[in-house]
Amino acid sequence: MTDDGASFSSPKQLLAARGLHARKRLGQNFLVDPRFAARVADALPADAFVVEIGAGTGSLTEALAQRARRVATLEIDRGLAAIVRERFADVGNVTLVEGDVLEFDFAGALRPESAPRAICGNLPYYITTPIIEKILDAFDFWESAVLMVQREYARRLTAAPGTPDYSSLTVFVGYHCSVEKIFDVGAAGFYPAPTVSSAVVRLTPWANRTAGVDDERVLLKTIRAAFSQRRKTLANCIVAAVRSKSGDEQDERLRSSVEQAIATARLEPKIRGERLSLDDFKRLANALVTARIDIV
Repeated sequence: MTDDGASFSSPKQLLAARGLHARKRLGQNFLVDPRFAARVADALPADAFVVEIGAGTGSLTEALAQRARRVATLEIDRGLAAIVRERFADVGNVTLVEGDVLEFDFAGALRPESAPRAICGNLPYYITTPIIEKILDAFDFWESAVLMVQREYARRLTAAPGTPDYSSLTVFVGYHCSVEKIFDVGAAGFYPAPTVSSAVVRLTPWANRTAGVDDERVLLKTIRAAFSQRRKTLANCIVAAVRSKSGDEQDERLRSSVEQAIATARLEPKIRGERLSLDDFKRLANALVTARIDIV
């Protein structure tokens, strides 16, 4: 493996030597401190098969290769892919996959591998949520995900009910995984330095996420509806979601049924969705299923 202190000393030098530059359109900010890269790699299970999102110039890839049994690293930028291909040409446990992460088949790559299997990467800020949604689509085929995200985004992932950062994203991810913030990374840890700070979070799938859930589809729709209009009451949000399907704005029986479901779930009549915990949402979704209230 090539030493970072030699020809692959820094992202800035690597890019300059090849006439390349960071592409803002792709959200490129490259990790420059090998100590941070090592901390990220150490947060993963030892001897794991790892899918890395965004190889960049290979700083994190190198740290992962020293810990993982094999690394499949994704890179959409052809110039960066050429750097990674050269840098790891003699490293037997690193495979470069050129392409868009939003088109990558995570389940197909992870399913054939034995545990532990992991996902890791410094996520582009502008597509963080679509990437996490794709990762969660492959929920059954990995044991750990260690992701570097914008610090404000990490606060959303770990927020408590009733706080400003609490959102449908918090509940959606929390339904699938436990979420732990591991450490912060300042802007100086990247080249070029972004205007915001970052944080590293670890997602660990729940073994029994569907326990106590009558219908997962209804639960996820209920979460989305509850946050669709944050300043409205939960009842109003649910009624609005159902009405958009039925078109019946005069159906008082619908409102009565929704309010009864909220009471069955042991929730306050005028509560807002942003105050509900995941367990609250599970009870409410089950009550809606029993009442045969179908949210769009």
